[in-house]
Amino acid sequence: MDFSYFVGKKLATKSGKSFTRLIIRLAIAGVGLSLAVMILAVGVVRGFQQEIRQKVVGFDGHIHIRNLDLNQSRQLALIEADQSFIKKIAHHADVKYITPFCVKAGIINTQKEIEGMVFKGVPRDYDWSFIERNIKRGRLPSFSDTLDTYELVLSQKVADRLQLDTGKSVEVFFIQDTKVRRRRLKLVGIFSTGLGEFDKTICFTDIRVIQRIYTTDYSKVSGFEVGLYDMEKLETMTDWVDERIGLKLRAENIESKHSVIFQWLRIVDSNALIIIVLMTIVSVVNLITAFLILIIDRTQMIGIFKGLGANNWQVVRVFLFKGLSMVVPGLIIGNVLGLGLAYLQLQTGIFTLPEETYYMAVVPVQISMETVGYLNLGTLLISMFMMLIPGLMVRFITPVKAIRFN
Repeated sequence: MDFSYFVGKKLATKSGKSFTRLIIRLAIAGVGLSLAVMILAVGVVRGFQQEIRQKVVGFDGHIHIRNLDLNQSRQLALIEADQSFIKKIAHHADVKYITPFCVKAGIINTQKEIEGMVFKGVPRDYDWSFIERNIKRGRLPSFSDTLDTYELVLSQKVADRLQLDTGKSVEVFFIQDTKVRRRRLKLVGIFSTGLGEFDKTICFTDIRVIQRIYTTDYSKVSGFEVGLYDMEKLETMTDWVDERIGLKLRAENIESKHSVIFQWLRIVDSNALIIIVLMTIVSVVNLITAFLILIIDRTQMIGIFKGLGANNWQVVRVFLFKGLSMVVPGLIIGNVLGLGLAYLQLQTGIFTLPEETYYMAVVPVQISMETVGYLNLGTLLISMFMMLIPGLMVRFITPVKAIRFN
């Protein structure tokens, strides 16, 4: 049997002095707490990013196809609704849906208040899953095959400000070609996504209602919304779509359209990295401290081993095996604590957030076992490597002085 492994195993099963036991237990607790914080930090950041992305995609899809102009407002120049590229894009394996939309700015008028909104007209086959998940009262519009559906879905924030509830009709005024167009829409659903700027500015209705504001028929739309199965393929699919829609149109993905939001989400990544670095430092400092005390506590034993012919590396390996017996329990504790709290949050939503500030009511958590594995492996390797530093003290311990050490 290997000498270092045999002695290290014996040391790992012995408690030693009470003070040394306390320091070792604190080191184990430090490793566990640090790993738990790292798991939760990465899980919360990933969950936060995923939640915001899903909300932005829910309002605007992944890719927009629109007129090639410099207009950055929501009211886009109209394009033909009948396009040859629709079937080509729809049949791509990574495309979930492609649907037309038509947007127009308008003013909701009630007896007490007025509110400017962007009315997004969508067809019957629009992907309503996001809005449906966030409906607080009422229902989605009921589309007719032959008639325009004068029904409206509005956010909770705007409905509260205008003192509206489902079932009420509202007057909406649009300006087109210097003329005022008046429409009466029935409020059938109220939603709340928590994404403040979007909730305050966008509402949904039948695409035919908005098309008829611009023209007398349904031949024009503001653009097409493309949904993807995999967000990771956003850039690739944007280029692919752009190559197939002709020179007069352009494809723009949500990361370009909402660049400020996605830059902010990328900055959030740096916060998780800072937490990981700080927690790693805390863990390593605790382990180095415990390792130094352990070596000092075993100075006489080191001298005896050297006197019997053990070299420096064999003695260092003895303490590395001992160090492993501190790191592994810490990792187990950290995984149990971190994953346990993450599971508790996913099941109960016990930890809440102010929705006005963070765009969500509960702390989101997204745990990837691959990421957890990397955090565990990284913590183990860094901890074992850093324990080599105090292990270098063994080189300066001579058998004569160590045996006489008191």
